[in-house]
Amino acid sequence: MEVDFYKTIPIVFSSIAIAISIATIYFTRQNLKRQLRLGKLEEILEILLFLDAYYRGLFMLFKDTEQKVELLEQRKELPGYLEQLSSNRESFTEMFDMKTLISKVSRLNVLSKAYLPNKKNLKSKALTIADVYFAMYYYVKSDGNLSSKTAYTIIPNPIEMKALISELQDQIIFEMKLGYKNIGGNEHYKYYKGQFQKDLSNAIMLEKKKIEKEKSASGNRRSSSGVSDTSTTL
Repeated sequence: MEVDFYKTIPIVFSSIAIAISIATIYFTRQNLKRQLRLGKLEEILEILLFLDAYYRGLFMLFKDTEQKVELLEQRKELPGYLEQLSSNRESFTEMFDMKTLISKVSRLNVLSKAYLPNKKNLKSKALTIADVYFAMYYYVKSDGNLSSKTAYTIIPNPIEMKALISELQDQIIFEMKLGYKNIGGNEHYKYYKGQFQKDLSNAIMLEKKKIEKEKSASGNRRSSSGVSDTSTTL
């Protein structure tokens, strides 16, 4: 019996070692997948920050182009500032050229489809921002001669877009899970037509509440500091 017992010890330890090795490989692979996804989420955040930085300029050019097209259709004389539209557009597209636009928007599209869930319309928001940005840029670049504008009639102003991107960034920062499926090709456009305007309004409301909360907290800190200083003086 003793001989049999001692013979089984190496087998037991070998089995344990194999089990530990398998578990280590599994958890290592899971950690690598998680780290890969975190890297992609960080890249999405970087792209959103980049697009947000240029959005105000793009929005102003878009509105000027829109007004120019309307006045030309009505055969009215253009105001002086619209006559400078071509040079303003050239200056903007030199800073933010077509190649960069396609690279950023395409990358945002691919990464959003591959690494974002559609919980709380997260994937749809990112894809819609990419589509709206692309449509606006092409409309400006073509001097209003493309029909891309007709598909996207909800154009956020800079404050709305900043609030929406801020909300999107908050969702991405807290998004840590893996393995989400892509949504259909037309699903995020359906979201744009049916839900996008509501999410813009909700984002603005949340941003206002955040600002009010920060102001209230700042006021309370000043009040506490004043009371402390008075007590010290006394």
